[in-house]
Amino acid sequence: MRMLRITALAVLLAGLTCLRVVAQVDAPLWQPWAALEPSALDDDNSGSRFADGTADGQPALMITPGGSADETKLALPVSGEALQPWREYGTLQMEVYLPPGSARNPDMFFLGLGDVTRGWSWVDGLFGSASGTSGWVRVRFTLPATLRQLDPARSYMLYLSFFSQSGGAKAPLTEPFYVGAIRLLDSTAAHDTPDDARFQSEAQALLALDDDALAAEVARQTFDYFWTEVNPVNGLVRDRSTPASVSSIAATGFGLAALPIAVERGWISANAGQARARLTLRSFVSGGVQGERGFFYHFVDMQTGERVWNSELSSIDTALLAAGALVAGQYFGGEVQTLAGTLYENIDWDWMRGGGRMVRMGWMPDSGFLDAAWDHFDESLLLYVLAIGAPAHAIPADTWDHWERPVNRAGEFIYLPGDPLFVYQYPLAFLDLRGLEDAYANYWNNAARACQRNRQFTLDRSEVYATYQHGVWGLSASDGPRGYRAYGAADAIHDGTIAPYAAASCLPLTPSIALEGMRAVLAQYGARAWREYGFVSAINAHEDWYSRDHIGIDMGDTLLMIANAQDGLVWELFMAVPAVQHALQAMGFVESSSDAAVTPAYLASAG
Repeated sequence: MRMLRITALAVLLAGLTCLRVVAQVDAPLWQPWAALEPSALDDDNSGSRFADGTADGQPALMITPGGSADETKLALPVSGEALQPWREYGTLQMEVYLPPGSARNPDMFFLGLGDVTRGWSWVDGLFGSASGTSGWVRVRFTLPATLRQLDPARSYMLYLSFFSQSGGAKAPLTEPFYVGAIRLLDSTAAHDTPDDARFQSEAQALLALDDDALAAEVARQTFDYFWTEVNPVNGLVRDRSTPASVSSIAATGFGLAALPIAVERGWISANAGQARARLTLRSFVSGGVQGERGFFYHFVDMQTGERVWNSELSSIDTALLAAGALVAGQYFGGEVQTLAGTLYENIDWDWMRGGGRMVRMGWMPDSGFLDAAWDHFDESLLLYVLAIGAPAHAIPADTWDHWERPVNRAGEFIYLPGDPLFVYQYPLAFLDLRGLEDAYANYWNNAARACQRNRQFTLDRSEVYATYQHGVWGLSASDGPRGYRAYGAADAIHDGTIAPYAAASCLPLTPSIALEGMRAVLAQYGARAWREYGFVSAINAHEDWYSRDHIGIDMGDTLLMIANAQDGLVWELFMAVPAVQHALQAMGFVESSSDAAVTPAYLASAG
């Protein structure tokens, strides 16, 4: 069950009116589908069969999977003229019946379009968002601009793909399911439901709070993700807020660090927080989660803890897990601290160097170490603190001196090409580097400049991209109209997609512009950006695309950075770990009162 909101928000919500609710039957049918003959469909080499059928008393297209292909597909030829209504409405809603008695139903839905006027060329595609997992469900596709600006004189092929990914890897479907009507929804109707009315009211109520109360409410609702989207048997946290999601070990690490925050603020009891931390750490230390030499696989099955998606043994995700474990251990003490210490001591950092100098990004059981290493400025600052300070299997402190730090001399800052904000934020969610610098940089000042630079980048392009207007900003790795990308403050890597967590997580670094971004996205987008657990993964008004998902690592970045801005709780706990202090000393960190991002000596040597 969801926990109750705090009184300030509840009182404000009571006085707000709900929005108009649009009945689903009011949405017009998309005629090419309404007039469909099953014989017009092609299986796109997936073995699918199509026939008229009935589902729960309603006429529908019965789709029988071939039983061996990873995806069950259909292809429908359609004219550009028939696609013109997509321009006006912008959202397709497909009604799908998933038989409750089936052993495996589709849980992922994809729509794509190819241009077949002369030959074949891909246009674009996107995943849909489903309203449920059995019975009649609604799958919505919010169309990007590329699918709303089609030439009426050309010919196209529409592709629909259905597959199951509940166990991590795709598994062939074998039992029939049904597709009913496909309806056209305009941008308002696509978001105007009873749930949307509630979230819109919440967004309006948040805007009425002062800055401290606003930050507290965002943190409170964000924490619900880590308390709810978890397997209560093993403590694994979902990668994202979808029923079929696997677990991310990095999200689980953020979830461990979230527990002290929740206890301190009275959201859960100390006993409940300690029990959850103990349960989670026991799962990892006892072998309930698959790994090797103290490292764990990036993504694992929520139930079994086994590797999924052919994912790598991930060094950075293990580092985030260990950081969260150490925070929880420092707070709860006792068995939790012992388990956290064991998890940390088991990590063989030296082995993960693969015989080289720098720590590799990962290892695969069939091919060995990945070629890529953590050899340059990015979020691996946290990893190197843990690897150098480790009580066992540590790496030499001088490894830190071989970490590349590219300098933008005009702005005098260290950066990662592409400039996504998360690489600056993740280390500082745990490390309190205020007033500290090493021989190369003051990483706190460097991160604050990145927040300022990110906001200015969007402001400078606000006349082109609607999402960047009215003070909305925040470019970082997130979902987007064409999947997950590492968006950033660089012309080659942005398309109008904003990740609300990126601005929110700048709160301790640049509080005024972080609050500006949080308020702006709530005011401009309301329920399109604010959902069950707070801010969604991303929005893109330029392409009329709005995610409904929450991503665990985004939730963690938001929650920890807000908590640090409030009282420094996570910083205090993590910096109290002796291994962390040992590492910082060995890496050459000293006190500094400078407001520079790059030390004068390194700036001069960087040429």
